[in-house]
Amino acid sequence: MRNKARSAFFSLALAATLAIPAAVSQLNSADETTPPIVIPFAVGNQQPLTAVSAATSTVPAYFSVPAGYGHGKFYFLNNGTSNLTVTMSHSSGLEYIAATIPAGQAYTWRSTTNYPRGMRGGDYTISFHCSNGVNAKWAAFVSNSVTEANA
Repeated sequence: MRNKARSAFFSLALAATLAIPAAVSQLNSADETTPPIVIPFAVGNQQPLTAVSAATSTVPAYFSVPAGYGHGKFYFLNNGTSNLTVTMSHSSGLEYIAATIPAGQAYTWRSTTNYPRGMRGGDYTISFHCSNGVNAKWAAFVSNSVTEANA
């Protein structure tokens, strides 16, 4: 009896492990106003170009960087009609990016410029702020390789 219960528990745990990430992925791809969550799994993982648009003036996006994968490249495109302010902060409060991007312009930030030893591992928040609503796109790439982050 104990083996049947243990077997059922492990089967249920395996099913949940496979089903939950698929459901989260479908939620993020179904609604472009939902902030994407970037969780790097391996060298060269990236968040594809993702639209961020909302009538509100501030839109957050969240992601995590595993320890040792702190070399990153972040691309932002302002499709709006006024300046877009982008900030990126670590959960510790350390701010990595504070940039103002003019309407119709793009900005690429690489950690290797100001943080040659890499960014901290952990949770990050990117905030997009525009006085008349956010209309932007962004992409992210993290790696354990300086060369890949500079490509």
